[in-house]
Amino acid sequence: MLANTQNIHSNSLISMENLDINNNNGQSFGYVVYRKVLDLSAGATLKIEGRVCDTVMVLVDGKLVSPWISRAADMNQFGTSRVLNGTLTLTDTDIQEAVLDLIVENWGRVNVRVYKQFKGLWQGGVSVNDQYINDWLIYPLEFKKSWTNQLNFHNNYNENATGPLLYKGTLKLNDPIKDTFLDMQDWRKGIVIVNGFVLGRYARMGPIQTLYLPAPFLNKGENTIAVFEHFKPAGEIKFTTEHIYYNH
Repeated sequence: MLANTQNIHSNSLISMENLDINNNNGQSFGYVVYRKVLDLSAGATLKIEGRVCDTVMVLVDGKLVSPWISRAADMNQFGTSRVLNGTLTLTDTDIQEAVLDLIVENWGRVNVRVYKQFKGLWQGGVSVNDQYINDWLIYPLEFKKSWTNQLNFHNNYNENATGPLLYKGTLKLNDPIKDTFLDMQDWRKGIVIVNGFVLGRYARMGPIQTLYLPAPFLNKGENTIAVFEHFKPAGEIKFTTEHIYYNH
């Protein structure tokens, strides 16, 4: 997914809003990935100073090593804005030239008068075994329609896959096309994209387990539905005629 994404080289961490993209207007929404290639020793400990804005997934060589967010209580563990100076063990073996990815999700802002929220990693440094990391590659993931529609999908669905992955399915429709709801109860957390448009977020922890899909967003014939799942996918997307609320 990052292969077709512009990147920014920076000696230090930069918030979404201060990235030199969009005519120097920064990044307003989506995700931002901070990447570094480095050697890791067994038991290597990552530390993110300050708070994450708003949540982070940590990957080592493409494998998710940070905790999942499946319920409200999980917001009190590493990887969320509630944790100050969070730490995480990255590996139990030595890894040479490991690719460390920190994928930060922006959950939205409240900007009032002089108070302005910044998203990403910017409140302090990031270190491994108390050694600060510099020289980052930063990838803004805005999921704009032009970018999403040109992504290539190579692999078949794997029910045992975990970690952040993008899944694609096809929905074929005949007239009449009506409003519907996507039932995301069997998925964990992520976003849904319909015909290149980001329909919305879903989360197992609630409160609503469905996404409203208006008929005008759909086409007669073939429609593309893509899901960026953070933790573990389901084998299918279900549809329903009304909202479903959290009942776990």
